[in-house]
Amino acid sequence: MSNITLSADDALKLSAQFRNASTALGDYLYAPENWPKIPEKDRATLQSLEVTLLNVASDLVTRAVGVIIQDAEQSVADLVAATDHARDVIKTIDNVTRTITVVTAMIGLAAVIPTGDAGAIFAALKNLQSAAKGEQTAKAKKAKT
Repeated sequence: MSNITLSADDALKLSAQFRNASTALGDYLYAPENWPKIPEKDRATLQSLEVTLLNVASDLVTRAVGVIIQDAEQSVADLVAATDHARDVIKTIDNVTRTITVVTAMIGLAAVIPTGDAGAIFAALKNLQSAAKGEQTAKAKKAKT
């Protein structure tokens, strides 16, 4: 296992991923075909999560630069790939509960990155990957029926 130091460029890449996810969530939420179908309480939750993702994106650059992740089982590329994949999943989600699950997992990952705690980062990364995969599996099942 190796150490990972998040450089300014790495933190900026991750920040961009979270900002892009916030935009994808907003696009989903405010799409004319989605807005009327989303229950009001879920709309409020999604709006809050959208703002949280945007705030996390801004905060990530400041807090994560120079963090050393020791004994990391993943690389910055893995983190970027997972957040990129989650953003793509958000763009195509058709279930509000699963949307909330994916976005919450993204926020969980963003929250632990600046700590440098490799175990927590690894767990949060796996949680995000699982949430995104769960959405894809649900969509595949729905498409077959």
